[in-house]
Amino acid sequence: MVVKIKIYTLGCKVNQYDSGKLASELVQAGFMMAGKNADITIINSCAVTKTAMIKSGRMIKLAKKENPKAKIVLVGCWPKAGEIRKNMAGVDLAVKTGDYKNLIKLICKQYRKQSEIASPVNARLAMTDKGRYFIKIQDGCEQYCSYCIIPYTRGKLKSRAEKEIICEIEQAVKAGYLEIVLSGIHLGLYRSVMPDLIRRPERMAAKINLDSRLRGNDSTNLAGLLKKIIKINGLGRARLSSIEATEVSDKLISLMAESKKICKHLHIPLQSGSDKILKLMNRPYDAEYFQNKIKQIRQAMPDIAITTDVIVGFPGETEKDFRDTEKFIKQIKFSRLHVFPFSAHGKTPAAKFPGQVEEKTKARRAKILRQLSVKLAEDYKKKFKGREMEIVVEQIKQGKMIGKTEYYFEVEVTRKKIKNKNLKVGEIVKVRY
Repeated sequence: MVVKIKIYTLGCKVNQYDSGKLASELVQAGFMMAGKNADITIINSCAVTKTAMIKSGRMIKLAKKENPKAKIVLVGCWPKAGEIRKNMAGVDLAVKTGDYKNLIKLICKQYRKQSEIASPVNARLAMTDKGRYFIKIQDGCEQYCSYCIIPYTRGKLKSRAEKEIICEIEQAVKAGYLEIVLSGIHLGLYRSVMPDLIRRPERMAAKINLDSRLRGNDSTNLAGLLKKIIKINGLGRARLSSIEATEVSDKLISLMAESKKICKHLHIPLQSGSDKILKLMNRPYDAEYFQNKIKQIRQAMPDIAITTDVIVGFPGETEKDFRDTEKFIKQIKFSRLHVFPFSAHGKTPAAKFPGQVEEKTKARRAKILRQLSVKLAEDYKKKFKGREMEIVVEQIKQGKMIGKTEYYFEVEVTRKKIKNKNLKVGEIVKVRY
């Protein structure tokens, strides 16, 4: 009997990677990934906000509807975030984040299959349907922003061994993935010891030089790892996912500027342009520090794409605070915004702060910034008109090819304009924008 399993995934790129690795290990153990009518459904949940938890609850119901006879397994951040009992109707097993190997053993034991877990160095690739390969190199967070539950659900900083990461990327390149995206919960602190500055954010990062305290030596930091990754034979290019402004070191900037194999794109969360709100959020910088860091990055890489996250309607955010944020965003000229109305998990400090903002006000502010994001994105892309660029092919359909540039925006090209008619998803091709 072939046991069929379906995995539903919500949340961040780290969750997506975890689901892919889990699927890969289960297939190796003799199970089959299925669409519907599975014997086991696994929901890889997100609990970063109250809204995310509601979506996770809906996903449980959807999984039950699509697979009425299946056992329901809940994994991800929600099982450790609390407040799950009343929303767990139909869940047969809840497994906390990072306990996936034990989950595989439990499933194998129930179905009398031999559990075969690959050694870290010979780790199998995560299953993915994307044209780019996302690899988790770090997990955990100790920053304790007042609105975020992640330090409680994912625990302390943990970094994967360099040898293990290099091996997995080499396998991914051999499998045809030419762009590798490094991801993590706190990517910039790869192999770093969390400094007191971040544990106690009231000591503003703008007041001191963070570079030496955050990094350690070249062999144990993100820049050191990147140096080795870009030397891998056959690699097309590497990209960093989200990284904090306080962790973009001088060495990292220099390496990115010098190497043609590192995408000129950084996603640096802002969250607010108001110093008052940043302090309430327990963010480890102020607006001046953030602005100076962006100036430093652009001096080295004038065309770099800088995207960001912004939270609107944080408790205590007045109309002036919001307008300060809007003005700051226009000054920085981000190439894209991810806008989130405040929706903190109930167990975070911010959920209990005074000055909670009305939902209508949050929605209005979010709409304003999303409209601004569209304009910023269009303004940014205009500077590349007529330039030849390399894109990673992500979709080929209806006579068109869609791919992502190193600057993170998408380009759509008709197949007639592409010389190589046998292009596949994941390949890198030159196009004129």
